[in-house]
Amino acid sequence: MLEQANLLTFGAWAGMTAVALGLAYLAIVYRVHANFLVPAAAGIILANLPLPGIDYGLAPLRHFFQAGLDAGIYPALILLCRGAGMDLSFLIAHPRQLFLGLLGTLAFLGLTALGWSWGLATPQAGGGALIGSGDGLAAIFLTGSLAREVVGPVGLTAYALVGLLPRIQMPLAQLLTTPQERMLRMPPLRKVARRENIVFAGAGLALTGLLVPGAMPLTGMFFLGNLLKESGVVERLARTLANRLGDILVVLLGLGIGSSCRPGDFVTLIYGKIIILGLAALILIPVVGILVVKVANLFFTRKINPLVGLAAVGLLPDAALVAQIIGRREDPHNNIYSHALASSQAALLAATLTSGLLWGILGGR
Repeated sequence: MLEQANLLTFGAWAGMTAVALGLAYLAIVYRVHANFLVPAAAGIILANLPLPGIDYGLAPLRHFFQAGLDAGIYPALILLCRGAGMDLSFLIAHPRQLFLGLLGTLAFLGLTALGWSWGLATPQAGGGALIGSGDGLAAIFLTGSLAREVVGPVGLTAYALVGLLPRIQMPLAQLLTTPQERMLRMPPLRKVARRENIVFAGAGLALTGLLVPGAMPLTGMFFLGNLLKESGVVERLARTLANRLGDILVVLLGLGIGSSCRPGDFVTLIYGKIIILGLAALILIPVVGILVVKVANLFFTRKINPLVGLAAVGLLPDAALVAQIIGRREDPHNNIYSHALASSQAALLAATLTSGLLWGILGGR
């Protein structure tokens, strides 16, 4: 009986090690979020070593990592850092992209309802739907505080699926757009004054607190970081947030997510449903973005390249780069990057607002 138990323990450890090595391979060979996936792989291996006393030795670190996940500290601070390093001039110069972000919110809520109808708890369904935002922070924040049992698998899946995004975007572009549409040129964005950036960040922070207070730890922190950057009076702080501190926090997030994973987490029916929701969102949101742009072009005088809608998945700057590459294949001199980046920025804001909205509705504190 003891030998059988030891064999099961070793098998569970071997399975988790295989998961960790697969994540490390994805990060190192394909360069998919290496600063997150490599620490996550290390966290998985350390937390599942079949050695006597290992739980006792790692308990202080595990409590530290888990506290950052449960309280939403890591996602909130990482978004503060991202806001401090992001130029929102593209979105300010192209405010129509905010409409694409609103549609993204409706898609996330619709997929959350679908997951709920499949028998998932609402936080689990919301975490699965938010995987499709292309950025795992919104999903990790929601599940970390309200569905701790799935935060590890959800976080790993959200970051790992990033590698699939170009393979999803390119076929969708070929299927849903014509060469003439992909060649559509858009005028350069207008120059945005510094005061506009300051007003936009300040207004975003205030409106988030007034309309969606549950999103303050995410969207609010993002706007606060951007306000620090655009104010111009704390430049060294803004640079530190955007670079060194942001990278450190992503490493801590990866270690926390990895150390929260346990044998069996990846072979449950719940996890299978969450993956389906995440993949559905990664496909549905770009499809909706493209179709909405095509419909809008029937009424707009200044047409929008449908590839801009393809980038509305909140993954910065990768989604915009893929849209730019697809457009350049049809016309080497076409430049839609700035417009596509505005679309991605709007989608990121939509994902964080959705996560905060669900967190507030479901009783997050």
